[in-house]
Parts: sequence; structure tokens; C-alpha cells
Amino acid sequence: MFNYETIQVIDEKPVLRVNLNRPEKANAMNALMNSELNDVLTRVRQNHDYRVIVFTGNGRVFSAGADMKELSGLLKDDPTDTTWIREDQLQRHEFLRKFDTLDQITVAAINGPMRGAGMALAMVCDFRIMAEEADGGLPEIERGLFFSGGGTPRLVNLVGPLKAKELIMLGETFTAEEADKMGLVNKVVPLAELESSTDELVGKLTAKSFAPLRISKKIVNAAVPAIDPLLYYDAELQEAVMTAGGTADQMAGFEKAKK
Repeated sequence: MFNYETIQVIDEKPVLRVNLNRPEKANAMNALMNSELNDVLTRVRQNHDYRVIVFTGNGRVFSAGADMKELSGLLKDDPTDTTWIREDQLQRHEFLRKFDTLDQITVAAINGPMRGAGMALAMVCDFRIMAEEADGGLPEIERGLFFSGGGTPRLVNLVGPLKAKELIMLGETFTAEEADKMGLVNKVVPLAELESSTDELVGKLTAKSFAPLRISKKIVNAAVPAIDPLLYYDAELQEAVMTAGGTADQMAGFEKAKK
């Protein structure tokens, strides 16, 4: 039923496990992976055979973020045509916003480093459990970009504007312990216990009556300050940033990211 190239989907009704599956590329999220993740959500969003969806990464990394090699290739192909930047952003918005209204409860089991778009994926999940050996970071500033795809306002909602500025503007790596202290994750456990701790949480969730569980999720999400108006500008701003001074800054950042 679920056959994909960049993700591994394991059907364990009422649980669906979605593993990012580009370990040789540190699970970098390319256009195909985004499309395949979007397809999974579209297919199961109202299928109540599934109550919980767990996201993790195959290999040692949760996700290195956006595939910078793919992005740099697109810029090199035709630097004068940048409409794809807006289209890429709009597709990311559409995909990530599905998490908010998804009937299923989503869990991110963060098994290793998460960066940029990988962190954005973890942030839209309802629960986050992080291995203490893992870390996080937003390297976009070093790549001549900003934390887009709706990630910036979501981060502000989670950790507040002061901490969000620090994470985004400095682009420094933070530990799992720091993620816990800032309220970015629910729990930190040793990597050896990540699977069992995730399964324990999943067991508690699937033991609940599903109707009030999913309704509670949506009420909580509705109580969070809306980010929709900000998304109108997100795609335009990313295009402007990426083309502000030609593409020299971005290409230098992309080359640095690929090393």
C-alpha cells in the first residue's frame, strides 16, 4: 500500500510509522521526500484505522534539513527564473499545515541531529521525544537564507520571541537537554531507550478513546496564535532573500553546507 523511494512506511494499525529514508544523504529533505510525506498524510488523514503516526529517521540522523545540493542545482540552472522558490515554499506550507488538522496524533522520535526543515517537521508533530545524544540547529542564516516554510512563527509560538531570535539569528547547535529546557520537546531519553519510550507514549495514546483525543488536539491547536497571515509573506520573503544580491551569498552558503 505504501511504497516510496525516500521514506519507509510501516503499517502497524492503529500506528503508522514513517521513517525518513535517505541515510546516505543524512535524510536531507528533497522535493521528492516532501511530496511523498505529503502523499502519506493525504491518504491517511481521515482513515481512522490509524490513530498515531510516528516519524523518525533511518540511520544516525533525524534529518539534515533541506537538500542543499538540489537547491543549489536549481539556482544554477537558471538564476533569472526564481518562481520555483515561491512554489517550493507554498508546497512546504501546504504539507506542514496538514499536521494541524490531521485527525491522527503525530509523534516525532528524534533519533539524531535535526536541522532546518527537519526541525520544522519535528515541530509540527503533536509530541516530540528526543534522544539525549541528538542535537538541533537552524543553519539557514549561514546559507544566506532564513528559517522559512512557516518555521519561524511556529518556533516563536513554541519557545517565545527571545529564544527564537537566538536560535535563528546565531544558527548555533543546541543539545537535547537545552531543547528540553526551552520547551521544544516533551522528553529526552538515552538513544537506546528512544524506541521503547516512543512505544510507551504510543501505547498510552492508542488506549484512549480516539474521538475526544483528536478533538482535544484540534482545540489546543486552535488556541495557539494563528500563523496563517504570516505565511502570505513567507514565500515572497524567501525569494527576495535568495535573490537580494544575485545568488553569490546563497551559492557560497550552499557550497559550505554541502561540505
